[in-house]
Amino acid sequence: GQMPQIGFGTWGLQPQEVSTAIRAAVAAGYRSFDCAPVYQNERQVGETLSALIAEGVVTRSELFITSKVPPADACSRHRTERALRQSLHDLRTGYVDLYLIHWPFCVRSPEPGRPRPWPLPLEDQLGYSAEQLREEWRTIEALVATRAVRHAGLANIGERRLAKFLASPDLAVRPAVVQVELHPYNQMRALRALCASHGIAVTAYSSLGSPARPAKYQVQADAHPLLLADPAITQVATAHGASAAAVALGWAMRRGVALIPKSAHRERIASNLAGTLALAPSLSPGDLAAIDALERGHHYLAAGWRGYAWKRGQSLQELLDDAPPPLPPVGLGAALLLLACCCALVVCKARRHAVSRDAAHEVVRRLSFGGMPP
Repeated sequence: GQMPQIGFGTWGLQPQEVSTAIRAAVAAGYRSFDCAPVYQNERQVGETLSALIAEGVVTRSELFITSKVPPADACSRHRTERALRQSLHDLRTGYVDLYLIHWPFCVRSPEPGRPRPWPLPLEDQLGYSAEQLREEWRTIEALVATRAVRHAGLANIGERRLAKFLASPDLAVRPAVVQVELHPYNQMRALRALCASHGIAVTAYSSLGSPARPAKYQVQADAHPLLLADPAITQVATAHGASAAAVALGWAMRRGVALIPKSAHRERIASNLAGTLALAPSLSPGDLAAIDALERGHHYLAAGWRGYAWKRGQSLQELLDDAPPPLPPVGLGAALLLLACCCALVVCKARRHAVSRDAAHEVVRRLSFGGMPP
C-alpha cells in the first residue's frame, strides 16, 4: 500500500506501554507503524495489531508496517534473512510494507549468551563500506523478489553516501524511502533535494526534538536546545492557537517530509495527528520561512551515533557521511577574479537593498526543493 505521510513511531515505547499506545494510535486514525528489532518491542506491536485485526477494528491491507535490519544482522545474507523471518514472526504478518537497512554499516554479531555493552567495543565495529552496503542491498533485493518485503529503503545515511549508492549501475530495486533524524534544527536540505530528484520519500524521526530519548542516548541536560520551546516555533503556535508540536510537524509536512512521531500518552497521540493535519495547510510562507531559519545542524542522537564509531576519535561527521571532495587548487589569476567577483557582489547587494531577505530565501528554497509549494 501507499505510505501515509504521518505514521506512528514505536522507538522508545516500553513493552508494557505498547498495547495502550498502539490501540490509541489506531483509534486516532494512524495506519502506518514504524518498528525495528532494536526497539525491543516488535513482539508486543505484533500482538496488539493482530488483536485489532481479529477484533475487526482494522484490516492488514489498511496497515503500512515498517521494520529494519539491525546492524548486527547486516553483514551476511543468512543473518539478514533470519532477521526478517524473526520480525515477520514477531509482528505476526506475512510481509512488511517497508524494510530499511537501519544503519549503512554493520557490527560483529554477538556471541550467544554474551552481554552486549554500550557503546560497543571497537573490535566489534566493522564500519561503513560502500561495497558492503551494496552487497547488503542485493540481499534486500532478493527479499523484495519474494514479496515478503514490498518496499525497501535506507536509514541514517548521508547525502554523499546515498549519491554514491544510487550511482550503482546494477540496482534492481531503487530505494523507496530514506529515514533520518530531521527537524527544524537539522533540516537535511541537501539530502532532501537529492531524494526528491530520485523520487525517494524522506521520513523524519525525532521530528519533535527527541524530548524523551532512551537512557543510552542521554548526555548533559544542557547539551541539547529545546526545540519545542524555541521562540520562533512558540510564536507561530500562539498565532494559530496550536501546539508547538503541531507547528514542528506541520512544517515538516509542508516540506514534503513523512513523519513518525511517538508518544505513550493518548491525548498527544491523537493531537499529533489531528492537530498537525489541521494546522499544516494554514501555515503561511512567513511561518515556514521563520522555521526554515532555525537550521543549525544539531543532532539530538549524536551520543547514540558515537556508540557506533569504528575508529578512535572519529568525528560525528565521519560517522554520518563521507567527507566532501577537496577543492582544486586556485591559481593567482583565479583568486584575483574571485576577489573581483566578491567585490562586485557586495556592491550589487547594496544597490538592490529593496529585495528583502524573505524574498531571497524564498528563491533559494524553491531552487533547492524543486518548486515545492510553500
